[in-house]
This record gives sequence, structure tokens and C-alpha cells, in this order.
Amino acid sequence: MNGMERKLFFFDVDGTLIDDETKICPQSAVEAIHSLQAAGHLVFINSGRTLCFLEYEMENFGISCAACGCGTQIIVNGNTLMEKRISHRRGLEIRKLIQELKLDAVLEAQEAIYFSDRPFKNPEIMEGLLDYISCYAETEVNALEDHSYDFDKFCIQTSPLFPERELVQKLVTEVPDFDCIDRGRGFYEFVPLGCSKGSAINFVRKHYGVRPEDCYVFGDSANDLTMFTSEAGHRIAMAVHDTVLEPYATMIAGKVLDDGIAQALHALNVL
Repeated sequence: MNGMERKLFFFDVDGTLIDDETKICPQSAVEAIHSLQAAGHLVFINSGRTLCFLEYEMENFGISCAACGCGTQIIVNGNTLMEKRISHRRGLEIRKLIQELKLDAVLEAQEAIYFSDRPFKNPEIMEGLLDYISCYAETEVNALEDHSYDFDKFCIQTSPLFPERELVQKLVTEVPDFDCIDRGRGFYEFVPLGCSKGSAINFVRKHYGVRPEDCYVFGDSANDLTMFTSEAGHRIAMAVHDTVLEPYATMIAGKVLDDGIAQALHALNVL
């Protein structure tokens, strides 16, 4: 299949393939994905999660292509097409900064998820996050003194009521080589400059020589914005979505549990 025939599909996970409240994915979405694959199209999960935290979802949906860690790694059929890792030296500098500022942190690698040192400043949130991630990926706590691993991106968790913006701003000043994304409720995501869910789409599109009009993205939240400002010609927002996506959306799909994915794909004449 050449670039003029192949189509590319990029799906966010939570709130798009999976209903946020029930954590259910309708069978119609799974069947639709398999139909796209059978037709020779490339179907990607496009997520902020790094590979180790995404493998469960990839296996669950039968998808072997993924844009992981906000575009820091792109995988096609089990092979890494592109990756941008934080250098070992820079990783050590970031660990030191987090320790000096006494911030709760999650360092995300392809192989495991690393947590800052206990006791956490925000124990309820951090312990809950640790319990959740540990169900799907290998984790390590008290990992700031462990210099054996490299990582791709990192997050900072502060109090939702007192988000410690001054400390976060000090960190931002010290890491100009990262984009800091305020996810709300005291949670900040740091991604290497130039990497995003949207940059991953543009990279894949150019790599395979696929036309923008043959590129489809599905999302629902503000962290999907770069997908909707990418070169993809079709930008589909789920029925329940952040209004920030609306100026860029070319279509509004139905709700996740109302077979929104499958219905949209039929309406777009790709199924």
C-alpha cells in the first residue's frame, strides 16, 4: 500500500477510546480499529504515557503502533521509529533540582515509572497515583538517588489548593529545554522542547508520505490540543470534550459509550 492509499489514525485513550467515568471501551470501537488495520491503514494510540504505562492498552486494543510520552517515542509494529530521551547527564541535573526544591515528582521512562522520595509532600495524591500506575507498569519509589536509569519526561504534583507556583516557576526557569504544561489541580507536565502529541502526528505523516486529508485524529481533552493543531486534515472531538478543541475540530462525534468512534468512522466513509 503506497502513501496515497494508506490512511493514518491517531486515538487518544481516556475519554476517547475509553469512557472516563466507567473505564469501559465499547466493542464497536475495538471492531472498528481492527477493520481499519485489516484494510492496511496504520492505527496509533497517541498518549502522554510512556511505553511501559501504555503497553496494557495497546495489547487490550490489539494496536501495535503508538506515539508515547507526548511524542518522545514513536513505535510502529513493535519497532521504535523515533525517540528523544533526556540525556543521562541532564537527567541527573533534573533529579538534583527536584530534590533541592522538595517537589513531588514522577519521572517517566520507557521501561518503568520512577517516583520521588518518601515521605511525599502530598501523600494522598501521590500514594494514589503510585497504586494506580503500579497496576499497569513497573514502578520505583525513592528513585531520585538512583542514577542507573534514563527517562523521557517528568511530572510535578503540588497541592491542588496551594499549587506552590513559585517553586514550579523556579523549576521552569532552570529547564528552558522543556515545555511545562499546566494540567490543573497542581499537576505540571514537563516534556522535551519540540515534542508533543501533535509533533508525533506530523513526523509519522511525513515519514510515510501520507497526505493531510488521509490523516485522522480523535481526542477529547485540552491535552489533545496539539493533535488538533497538527497537520492532520480530519480532527474529531468526542461529544464530551474540552471547548478549547472546538475551533480546530472538523467533526464532533457521539459519546464514547454510544459507539461514537465507530459511528464517526462510518460517517467519514473510512469503514
